[in-house]
Amino acid sequence: MFRPTDPQLSLLESRFLVGAKKRERLERSWAEAFRTKILPLIDEEAFRACFHEDNGRPNKSIRLLVGLHILKEADDLTDEQILDGLEFNLQWQHALGVEPSTAHVCEKTLHNFRHKMMENERAQGVMVQVTTAMMKMDGLSAVRQRLDSTHVISNIAVLTRLGLFTETVTVFLRELRKEVPGKLAEVDAPLLKRYLDREGYFSDATREQAQRRLPVVAQDLFALVRQFEADEPVKALDSYALLVRLLADQCNVTEGETETPTVTVKEGKEVAGASLQSPHDPDATYGHKGKGYEAQVAETCVKENPYQVITAVDLNGANESDQNATMPIVERLVAEGNKPEEMWVDTGYGSGENIVGCAELGVTLHAPVQDPNKPKGRDAWIGVEDAPATAAPEGEPPVAGPPEVAVLEQLAPRAPEVSGADATEETPLTETAVAESATVSIGLGDFTFNATFSNVTQCPHGAGPTEQHSTDTAHYATFSGKDCAACPFAETCITRRIAQSEDRTLRWRDTKAATETRQREQQTPAFKEMYKLRSGIESTNAELKGRHGLNDIRVRGKERVELAVVLKALALNVKRAVQHHTNRLRAALDEANRIEMEFA
Repeated sequence: MFRPTDPQLSLLESRFLVGAKKRERLERSWAEAFRTKILPLIDEEAFRACFHEDNGRPNKSIRLLVGLHILKEADDLTDEQILDGLEFNLQWQHALGVEPSTAHVCEKTLHNFRHKMMENERAQGVMVQVTTAMMKMDGLSAVRQRLDSTHVISNIAVLTRLGLFTETVTVFLRELRKEVPGKLAEVDAPLLKRYLDREGYFSDATREQAQRRLPVVAQDLFALVRQFEADEPVKALDSYALLVRLLADQCNVTEGETETPTVTVKEGKEVAGASLQSPHDPDATYGHKGKGYEAQVAETCVKENPYQVITAVDLNGANESDQNATMPIVERLVAEGNKPEEMWVDTGYGSGENIVGCAELGVTLHAPVQDPNKPKGRDAWIGVEDAPATAAPEGEPPVAGPPEVAVLEQLAPRAPEVSGADATEETPLTETAVAESATVSIGLGDFTFNATFSNVTQCPHGAGPTEQHSTDTAHYATFSGKDCAACPFAETCITRRIAQSEDRTLRWRDTKAATETRQREQQTPAFKEMYKLRSGIESTNAELKGRHGLNDIRVRGKERVELAVVLKALALNVKRAVQHHTNRLRAALDEANRIEMEFA
């Protein structure tokens, strides 16, 4: 039966059972801020559907259980440690608002509660609900946020290729012995000796030995798959499905009409990132950071906030690109009411599609994008005065860098100072820039567009279009022939003359325009200065890994890993809020004591 936590205070709470001095110290500690500021924010109604309304034993306090998991992840503790803390730690009892006589939760209750949090994304809901309530309580703004990913590995061993084959076969044979013991006798004795009697010793090999043993293990794997492919009880085993998956991931099987099938191990570059990495965590994948998962973390970065909070977390496969994670995170923030006006990310998230997609949601995505045509060695130089000197004959002064570097900088648009639906207007090119740019080709990045890059506001020479329209595949803008006739860029401009007319037309795709505009913008000193804001999230990732144990997660499987990541993010937010309120509380008490002493 669902029962909300009783808000009535008890005279048997820990703080009332200690002396005045200890009570004063207790009420100046973090536990007081946790009890008074954080615990009341936990909405228990999200768990009502987990319990019967009218019958059954009443549930354990949801606030107590959520609070326990926050304290668990705040210091990366085990279940045994938090249960001991609840029973014997005076600060924990005060923070959670429980009496010493009733401060007890069994370990099974913790396990069952975590299963409830994994259902229907309840853990995500709790994290967002508590964080949003904290932001409202302390006046935190989410208008500016930053996003980054960090590598997460579950509680698995990082296996070599030979070790992966051997462990997967061993896991299958163990499950076969346990679940269908009569079938184990059908397996060849040498194979059982290699993987069961010697417990997978076959994988303990030097590099040279592994080269010889890997084809043997691959042949054993294929033999087991083929032997039981028509055996329904064996096929129902999870470990048999892993054998089939590993064979498809790592091996090529060639079958002829009369010849015995041949099994060859694929080259490393042929194996996909989504392939099996461990039989103990089939969800783990492989990416450029290694085996495991990628945790996406979005965080506020508003200077006026008293502290910053993580607003969203998500878990992807290690093989998945950050490009594909951008829009889901932004869309989630919009749906949850924590929409940013600006989102700062690294190059891995930057693309024309993401810039346009975010703009359509009213979010400015500040992300550098790859520039395949950028001249090598010039990106660090701003203008002629800063350009590196070129080689000169001995005895003669060095010659300054090429003038076209300065022209490219003058053509680059200034970084906008504000975000909004209307693009920031830019100053037209000066006559000096026009004269120096006679040989510079005009691209999409030199035009000025609106926020979603669906309309042109002006050309590089400062003229606006006379007409614009769009189709399913492109956007079009028409410029007056009179304006173009006086433009020094007419010969190198990407606009094209309309037949039987002096007017010119520009055809573009919004994603292409976004990419080229950003390529120009990211070279400016203004963008580089503002972009320093993004780097702050690296310290948050380090804090999650160092203080909260994200670098050494004790669980396996995507659902459990995601639950751990979400709870650790919530614990970090709560820790920062508690530190803020504890400092305020101590300052207020010190001020009250000072005033009392003055009038004493």
